[in-house]
Amino acid sequence: MEYLLDRKGERRLAAYFHRIGEVLRTAPQRASFATYALGLMGDGERKSMEPMAARACPNPEGVNAAHERLTYFTRGAEWSDRDVRREAARYALAAMTAREPVTDWIIDDTGFPKQGTHSVGVQRQYSGTIGKIANCQVAASLTIATRTEHVPVDFALYLPESWTEDPSRRAEAHIPDEVTFKTKPELGIEMIERAVADGLPAGLVLADSAYGDSFRVSPARALRGSGLRRRLTPYDHGVAPGFAGTPNR
Repeated sequence: MEYLLDRKGERRLAAYFHRIGEVLRTAPQRASFATYALGLMGDGERKSMEPMAARACPNPEGVNAAHERLTYFTRGAEWSDRDVRREAARYALAAMTAREPVTDWIIDDTGFPKQGTHSVGVQRQYSGTIGKIANCQVAASLTIATRTEHVPVDFALYLPESWTEDPSRRAEAHIPDEVTFKTKPELGIEMIERAVADGLPAGLVLADSAYGDSFRVSPARALRGSGLRRRLTPYDHGVAPGFAGTPNR
């Protein structure tokens, strides 16, 4: 569906960019963030760096420089992705909770189909998004929802052991030394811990049976330090047990 910004929308977008800009270090970083965000939201089927730079640059002779700036911003510049996500989450949640309270925190994972073998974390693995085993990346996510709206507030790329235990792959992808193998439920618990530490509005934590089974088998390991009260609840219609709990404050 096509959406055109009116003046009110333009002011809201400018206010959002200004708020995110306050957690970025430099003016070039703020400009690159705005270019990147507009590229993701704007026209154009391809959302990689080069076509986004081309669409954002009115002068064809400046496309290469714009591409280099975007590439450096996403791959080499020093800025905190957690700080940016936290501020973006607070911005969205302030608007949502002005209309109605938060009801749920939803832990889930999403698959991203891939053709090759070089995207970090890619391998043949099951993806619920695709509905079968396929060559893909998988990321765990935390989404916060009200009765009628929801916003993803955190993502964590799942790195299979085929990546974490392969020194050459780690070096080529610049995977930091401190990143080790973690299951998707462990990534989910870490996202809950971050959301609790960031003071995001509490809700009932929901997860499907893959996470519920993990918590049932090893609840102490899965929930240690998470600030959650454990409550496993069987879903209706004979579906395997999932997980529900409430963050302690």
